[in-house]
Amino acid sequence: MQRILRDTQAMLGGTFESYQAKVALIHRHFPPSIGTMFATPRNGRADTLEWWTELPGQPTRFDALAGEQQAALLERYQQRQQSLERLADELVRRGDSEGGESLKTLIGPAETQHLYSLNGEPVVIRWGGDMVDATAPSVTPQPTPMAPSAAPVVASSSRSKLRTLTWLLPLLLLLFLTLGVLLYLLWPLDRYWFNWFKNVSGDEVPYACLEEEKRLPPEFVLIFDTSGSMNINIAATQEDEEWYFGMNEFRLMMLRNMGNERLLALETGTSRLEVAKDSVSRIINQLHPDIDAGLVTYAGCGSPVTQGVFNASQREQLVDGIQALNANDGTPLAESLVAAAELVDGRERDAIIIAFVDGADGCEQDQCQIAAEIAQNQPRLTINVVDVTTGGRSNCLAKHTGGQVFSSQDAVEITSMLEQASSQILNASHCE
Repeated sequence: MQRILRDTQAMLGGTFESYQAKVALIHRHFPPSIGTMFATPRNGRADTLEWWTELPGQPTRFDALAGEQQAALLERYQQRQQSLERLADELVRRGDSEGGESLKTLIGPAETQHLYSLNGEPVVIRWGGDMVDATAPSVTPQPTPMAPSAAPVVASSSRSKLRTLTWLLPLLLLLFLTLGVLLYLLWPLDRYWFNWFKNVSGDEVPYACLEEEKRLPPEFVLIFDTSGSMNINIAATQEDEEWYFGMNEFRLMMLRNMGNERLLALETGTSRLEVAKDSVSRIINQLHPDIDAGLVTYAGCGSPVTQGVFNASQREQLVDGIQALNANDGTPLAESLVAAAELVDGRERDAIIIAFVDGADGCEQDQCQIAAEIAQNQPRLTINVVDVTTGGRSNCLAKHTGGQVFSSQDAVEITSMLEQASSQILNASHCE
């Protein structure tokens, strides 16, 4: 990802989630080339709006292009718009009026002051039609003065009533204390009973291997770590990671120029991201045909990106999208758990989240607390953790939800472990 613009002149009229939902809808039906036409809004430093893109190359404003380049860019923009218009009409025809109307807000002539070119591909900022001028003075309504409250009326009471209440007070305290102890002892059972009964009879039979009449297939969401630490070598230790990210860019540049061996080992060879892409792509192609796959990725410490839910006919598109992912910025693991859990039921229907990560939340959120809340609210949702480090800092996700933890820094082992983590949702070739 790279930043196109730090936008001090505008603010989003809607939420970051509403913008990302529109792009996710496009990615669900089109190749990435159309979805990347719309820059991704992010909340930058000092709450300043920023526009980012996954496309490589130098962003060039439309008015800085030569005449022929401008004409070619507008032609490509118009082609993309026609594709969006056809999709919007098709969604409405299928009965998805909300999705169709959402896409129609993206259709219109090019506003060239908001148009950029990256290697000839059009990228639009300030899209969506609901931007707010950040330079306009805000008007804060004056609070309505509250009417003076009437003086409280104190009822008189006799000394005999006070003596009676004083005598009852210890009994009431004892009663509340007893109720509190019972609640403390019994409440956790409500959280963990389901997982105990689920596992008491041994491993659950995978969906593809059921011999009786098929039940509803489990729902599946993958959290794919795209934080900046995924760019370093797969063999990096936690100590290496802390050393690497503890230096500023100038210090890193100096060490590169000096040929520092430790830095060279971290920045070359097979990266965590490459291992993740390869392993996940293999598993996607082995999913049971009945299983849809949701995908959640990171976007720094802002809101995670819900890339969509992909059915069997969209597997190739999903794999292509995964292969195009880049790693950058922070690790919003806790928020990603929330986003992934919102894509599934987890109460009346089984659901599995696989968190493919390289550590804990890095955005000042408590992923363990989030997992505990998920376990309470969605007892049929299991989180399996595939950790490409040996730190074990996200093991609590599996512990709270009755899932499993798989950890290794060996590429072959990681592929095998991901297969084990996905065993409930793979195709029939994995049945014994």
